Amino acid sequence: MTPTRRQFLLATATGAVAGATGGAIFRAAGGKACRSSLLRPPGALPEDDFLAACVRCGQCVEACPFKTLELAGADGGVALATPYFDAEKIPCYLCQGYDELECIAACPTKALQPVDGIREVAIGTAVIVEEICLAYNCVVCRSCWHACPLPGEAISFDSMLRPVVNEEACIGCGLCTLACPTETTSIPIRPACDGGGAGS
Repeated sequence: MTPTRRQFLLATATGAVAGATGGAIFRAAGGKACRSSLLRPPGALPEDDFLAACVRCGQCVEACPFKTLELAGADGGVALATPYFDAEKIPCYLCQGYDELECIAACPTKALQPVDGIREVAIGTAVIVEEICLAYNCVVCRSCWHACPLPGEAISFDSMLRPVVNEEACIGCGLCTLACPTETTSIPIRPACDGGGAGS
């Protein structure tokens, strides 16, 4: 959805504040310039740089063929009107069936940088909540593995056929999150701390 004029003006003002204070906000927790809790589109710059470069135009949201992306609302603080997605609602389908990642192609400011294939995407990392994961509680389930675009690389199985996430290979698309059959997903995505792809 394209932001209203009011949202755009507020976002512009918010962006200026983010440029001035964003570094302090995102480094306060532990000295590392970590992203916000929002899952950003593929190719996103590190959060401070992303907030400075993103003009809140919404073109990436409009370009997404799967309607994955949405704009952060008023509760987003300095991230107001920036693109993100909720993997439990609609994950990033990595533009399967398309020639390129449409959100990156639509970005006019390079806040979303080109990536060299899906293995270079770094949205975040899947984390298995063993307490509620069916496979860790004596129920056969391979839903996350079947949904993963990199099965055997990002998600494999241990000797007891329980899923194991390879943090080096997981790209954080959230396809496993949506596929998980537990009422509260057993495999949420932890946002990346250094951007969404090779351009960061």
